[in-house]
Amino acid sequence: MVRLVKTGAGNVEIDATGKKEGRGTYLCPAWDCWEKALKGRQLEQALKSKITAVNREHLVKHGKELLEELKLAQGQ
Repeated sequence: MVRLVKTGAGNVEIDATGKKEGRGTYLCPAWDCWEKALKGRQLEQALKSKITAVNREHLVKHGKELLEELKLAQGQ
């Protein structure tokens, strides 16, 4: 699972360490889970916060990079 956290500044970030402060939620390490969460309102509801278009684009970009790294680490 990959943790996302809403920081005190209101941004939503990928929390690779699982230790960042803020309201967090988890997504499975598959792109279809991310796509569904980012297209709909599920992520906003889980974090109890609106996600800006810029923040959403950032999550898409870095989420794809992270998921690719996870695939490589697993040898897929």
